[in-house]
Amino acid sequence: MTHLLHEVKEELDWAARELLDVEQQFAELEAKLKSKLEEPGGEADRDALTQEIEAQKKALNLNELYAILARATRRFSLLARVYEVGSDNNTTEDIVTALTDGLLFHQNDTDEKTDKIIFRVADALMSYFHVHFSDESDARLRDAWLEVENTLREKGRKI
Repeated sequence: MTHLLHEVKEELDWAARELLDVEQQFAELEAKLKSKLEEPGGEADRDALTQEIEAQKKALNLNELYAILARATRRFSLLARVYEVGSDNNTTEDIVTALTDGLLFHQNDTDEKTDKIIFRVADALMSYFHVHFSDESDARLRDAWLEVENTLREKGRKI
């Protein structure tokens, strides 16, 4: 089984590789434009060439790739910090305190549903790091984490 942190890291790596590939394609397009402009009569076709290049750039979806990379980066960063909280704290209560100290939520900005989700992820982290590191404990953590992500999105957080 691929563990949650590894899976999220793979998502980040994929986005970074895609972005590098598209940026390489952009560099090739710009070199092509420069080359065509240097040809005899190329200056007269500047606008047409520029429009062609811009259409090709748009087709590569660079802005969407940056958005995907930003999302993957935020998700990986937050999850890595949550894993750090789980590994550094030896009780479920300490994990809950760390998670509600602004990392995921603020103590004064939770409701009963959110409190249950926080406890569920803290309990899953406790099991994952301090009881038995297994596919089962990873599955519990994965389920709890998906609830956290959904709750954060419902509260307007970008993740």
